[in-house]
Amino acid sequence: MSAATISAALPRMADAFAAVPRVELLTKLVLTAPALAIAVCAPFAGAIVDRFGRLALLRGSLVLYGLAGGAGYVLDDLAAILASRIVLGVAVAGTMTTMTALVGDYYQGEARARFASVQSFAMSIGAMAFVALGGVLADVDWRLPFLLYLSGWAVLVPAALFLEEPRHAAGRDGERDEPARVSLRTIAAAYAITFFAVAMFYMIPVQLPFLARAIGVESGAAAGLAVGLNSALAAVGSGMFPRLRRFNGVLGVYAWALGFMAAGYLLIGAAGSFAQVLAGVVLSGIGVGLFFPNSYLWVLALAPRRLRGRLSGGLTASIFLAQFSSPILLEPVLARVTLGGAFVGAGAAMAAVAALLAAARHRT
Repeated sequence: MSAATISAALPRMADAFAAVPRVELLTKLVLTAPALAIAVCAPFAGAIVDRFGRLALLRGSLVLYGLAGGAGYVLDDLAAILASRIVLGVAVAGTMTTMTALVGDYYQGEARARFASVQSFAMSIGAMAFVALGGVLADVDWRLPFLLYLSGWAVLVPAALFLEEPRHAAGRDGERDEPARVSLRTIAAAYAITFFAVAMFYMIPVQLPFLARAIGVESGAAAGLAVGLNSALAAVGSGMFPRLRRFNGVLGVYAWALGFMAAGYLLIGAAGSFAQVLAGVVLSGIGVGLFFPNSYLWVLALAPRRLRGRLSGGLTASIFLAQFSSPILLEPVLARVTLGGAFVGAGAAMAAVAALLAAARHRT
């Protein structure tokens, strides 16, 4: 929810700041600005949690999350809103990096895979709820969705009560078979595939509200429904993940994920009605639910405990650098084709990469 909660409010925010030059691009950057701060700060957060422990950074990050996220409700300047979103990104860098490291600390083997599936399901349902609620609130006032970030303060309570600092004893049961060294080539491949998948995925929250308006759907609640439905169907994908991973391996799961997303984007790009857009969102959401836990588990499997925070920080950085880059990478494309054409092109690119990954999986 860190960025997409305000997705449905973007067109109305653009209207409110219509006098600002290049306001449409700038309002899209309000959505993705946290991602740049996360990409820069996540590796530092990883080094901090490896050196000083997990929970202090997590608790401080949750406090900052509510403060910076809710600031958009009271700020009257687009530049100030952008600045508050960058601070929100600092908070998310600490939260995401710490949580990924904790999953590696608390769980090993099949237990870790099961938890990753449940975690992805929870992320999907939470995103659906907050994005859909953000769409409803955006119809009342485009500022109201910013108040949803105050939920970070509520999450601080169970985090303080129930999470424990992991023991760092060497040779702990379940970690004796951890990798002795890091394969930088494989880590780079994990980061690169994740960057590509997330850059494609983020077309939904950033571009879909504008595509909906282009086909005659003005309602912020409808746009929020579409973005939230994408997250809801990710829960279905996360439920499919353990079985697909068991029989297809890491690269095979990526091929399935990008294949589902490609089919969905081709439908969205060719849509002449909002119902067809929703059908495409359903298919792409299933793919999203597959690639997130796949990336987390791949990196955790490659990471020895002493580097778990730093490598988790690198994965967090690749995810959010892709989020930030998505609208920027698409801007030259949109200067030449329609939004629908951009979705069709993205679908074709994902289909090609899925085919390459499937072939690579069979070769290995």
